[in-house]
Amino acid sequence: MTTLDSPSPRVANASEKRVLYFKEPFLDLMFLHTLTLHGFKGSEIGECYSAAAQVREGDVESYKGAWTSLADQVEKIARDAEAKGHLVTARQAYLRAVAYYRNVSMAFRPSEPGFRSTIEKYRSLFCKFAALSEPAIEVVEIPYEVKTLPGYFMRPDATGQKRPTIICGDNVSEELYYWIGPPAVERGYNALLVDLPGIGLNPLNGICCRPDTEVPVRAVIDYLCSRSDVDTESIAVYGGGEPGGYIMTRAATGDKRIAACIVDPLVSDMGPIVPFVKSHTMHVSAGEKTVSSIYSEILPFWGITDDPAQAENLRKMKADTKLITCPMLCLNDAMDYPELQRQVKEAAAAMLKPTLHVFTSTDRTSVYRELDNFGLKHRVMFDWLDDVFKMKKIKK
Repeated sequence: MTTLDSPSPRVANASEKRVLYFKEPFLDLMFLHTLTLHGFKGSEIGECYSAAAQVREGDVESYKGAWTSLADQVEKIARDAEAKGHLVTARQAYLRAVAYYRNVSMAFRPSEPGFRSTIEKYRSLFCKFAALSEPAIEVVEIPYEVKTLPGYFMRPDATGQKRPTIICGDNVSEELYYWIGPPAVERGYNALLVDLPGIGLNPLNGICCRPDTEVPVRAVIDYLCSRSDVDTESIAVYGGGEPGGYIMTRAATGDKRIAACIVDPLVSDMGPIVPFVKSHTMHVSAGEKTVSSIYSEILPFWGITDDPAQAENLRKMKADTKLITCPMLCLNDAMDYPELQRQVKEAAAAMLKPTLHVFTSTDRTSVYRELDNFGLKHRVMFDWLDDVFKMKKIKK
């Protein structure tokens, strides 16, 4: 295992990497990600390349048009197949249509009507996919203060057996399906995918992000504890990307029912991270109208902003890692910028024996958050989690 202190092969900065299809780095990364969903039947490679061929670089409208056309066609395949009783074909096509409409949604500003309508569109299709899944994926509404958080509950079977459960909530739940859903259930875990405050349509509905992420995560765990098919002593959380890394690092400081925490990467202080998210992760250039510049307008919903009016809120986005007592797996890319590496090293010194793992090019992954090798990420995550929960049982 490579650690942050281990020498590792040089890995090129994302901007130096060989282009897959698009010259615009963020667009190319998202195209790679869409191709990666093929491993979960969430895309077809030929369909993706057919859409990409219709995109003119620098022309956001051509991007929206290409993916909308493909999504419409695949949705029709799904509906026609369902009407004829071809339910496997329908299920798979609904899931692909979700991915393609999600690509469209990323090119709408949150202030534009298309932002809400496109998310509502792919959400309705995911519900179709969920109903046709075996066992069916449960559509849930989790009580949170006076409102609810939308999500999906996945389980390996319909026996009602109490099982360890993993929570993820740092992106729209339809996207989170790929990050923990299938790899969890095929290993015998339940998976709860949830739009936490600030995610998806929540901010448009008055459910905004907050620094004390342990509060909404506590509500999610309360919900799990109300279910008869959850082993309440084996609840894990996963946070991916800088926002997710912060959400679950902070949550683990405040709720001792979290039995294990996985973050990719760990973020204990969001303030120093903000400048890097646009420049390093999303490759946003000032004054340019690109998909990345438009998509980056959702960042303030996640608390990632340099707006002076939000400075106090940003200062509160800190996690005291000395308070974390559960086992913790901290994942990093070798290309992570120095501030991420600094924070995980500092946190590791304060925590009780965290597990640190750095992915490098020798692992056959070379892009942000292992988007080019989800199987690798899942092996590392769930093998570690299996071992943690086995040790818990032995100690009992």
